[in-house]
Amino acid sequence: MKRFVTPFRVGLLVLIAGGCLMAFILFTRKGGMGKDEAMEAHAYFRDASGLGTKSRIQIAGIPVGEVTGVTLEGTRAKVTVRVRRDVVLHQDAALIKRSESLLGDYLLDLNPGTEMTPPLKDGEEIRKVVDVQGMEAAFASLSQITEDIQQVTGALRDVLGGEKGAGSLGRIVDNMVRLSDSVDMTVRTSSERLDSILRNFEGVSKDVRGMTHSNEESVGHIVKNIEVITQDTREVLVTVRQIIGSGEGDLKDSVSSLKKTMERLDRSLANIEEVTAKVKNGEGAVGTLLSDERLGQKLAETVEDVSSLASTLTGLQTEVGLQATWLTGQETSKNSLSVRLAPRPDKYYLLEVVDDPRGITETIYTQTNPPSSGEPVLQQQKITRQGFTFSAQFAKRYYFTTLRFGIIESTGGVGADFHFFKDHLMLRLDAFNFSVDELRYPRIRTSLRAQAFDRIFVTVGMDDLLNAPQRDINTRRMLAGRDFFFGGGLYFTDDDLKALLPVLPTP
Repeated sequence: MKRFVTPFRVGLLVLIAGGCLMAFILFTRKGGMGKDEAMEAHAYFRDASGLGTKSRIQIAGIPVGEVTGVTLEGTRAKVTVRVRRDVVLHQDAALIKRSESLLGDYLLDLNPGTEMTPPLKDGEEIRKVVDVQGMEAAFASLSQITEDIQQVTGALRDVLGGEKGAGSLGRIVDNMVRLSDSVDMTVRTSSERLDSILRNFEGVSKDVRGMTHSNEESVGHIVKNIEVITQDTREVLVTVRQIIGSGEGDLKDSVSSLKKTMERLDRSLANIEEVTAKVKNGEGAVGTLLSDERLGQKLAETVEDVSSLASTLTGLQTEVGLQATWLTGQETSKNSLSVRLAPRPDKYYLLEVVDDPRGITETIYTQTNPPSSGEPVLQQQKITRQGFTFSAQFAKRYYFTTLRFGIIESTGGVGADFHFFKDHLMLRLDAFNFSVDELRYPRIRTSLRAQAFDRIFVTVGMDDLLNAPQRDINTRRMLAGRDFFFGGGLYFTDDDLKALLPVLPTP
């Protein structure tokens, strides 16, 4: 009986060891994580060298999974991975292949994605992958670069080596010296010519200034001569009337008076001839204007520009609007005054002053030195006060859509208006407050405006769609978050303002 005990014990020990070995092999083939504690996904790589079963997957240097299989599909490698379920993967998750050492081992860095995208389901594909070339490709590139450098150095040796190369290098240096001398001489010559040109301009400016002073005297002479001509003509007419109406005895005196008048008329004509000669020769302001075609053309262009500006100003359409809305979450009203300037029907500029009950938040930093602390303490204090905000936008219309951009309630923003039923119904979208610390997302506002009557409209909408409501602890004032509003307003055009101005009381 004792003969069979020892072989039985040995056999039992062999069976137990074999079972442990099989369990270890199955565990290592399966991996360190089961399907109940990890999710599977797959990705496609152009180069999966260095990746194998149980290759690590990590986030910020911490292992979160492993590679469970690498297979070939077409010309790409399908890499199946298993990631812990406490790591939430999203649709924009990414796998980055990175070298772990110089021995050719690689691992995968995992970027789980952003919370804005939907989560990745079990078995889906991770579409974003970044392949890193292996060491062979790096060494091949380095070898190619080395060959290029050898070719360049060989060409330089052939060109500059020996006596011929030294002579070529010497000629190049000589040519650069001569070139620098030529440039120096050219700069000096140009400086002398520039000084000469400046002196000529100075002389011309003096001549122009002298002509300007002489023109003032010439204009004065012209006015005086015209007065003299008018007076002489009046005296001639009086003299002729006296000759016709008087008798023969007064004829001698009338002829004598007429002779004196003709002499004075001759002197006046001589003065006019002198003035016209100066104008013909281009002397004085009038002569320069008549003789210089370029100056006359510029004057005509200036007149056209002034006329175009005047027509633009007269064609500018102005619209003044008033709007009041009731905020249900804030339980108060929001008022605004707007001015719209439209130089064309498809373009306008919008200016607004808004009384926003949410107020304006200011951050104040105060530095104190507590007795118990050796270093100063910086305290941050945020103060919200009610005030006015301003908007200045430029708008351009394309068919039934109007695009706007500029400043919306004292911050940068963009907007769009969609017009329906011949502009009687308008859907308005605004996006602003992109960089405010108190808001997690930008402030999005949408409203629907209906033209109820002529010059009167009603509106309803929602403000700050994406952010959760936030209130001040002390005043319970809403600082941010979704809020419904409804209200209305009216606006006046140029014709309405022109009709109202005559009946308004004057101070």
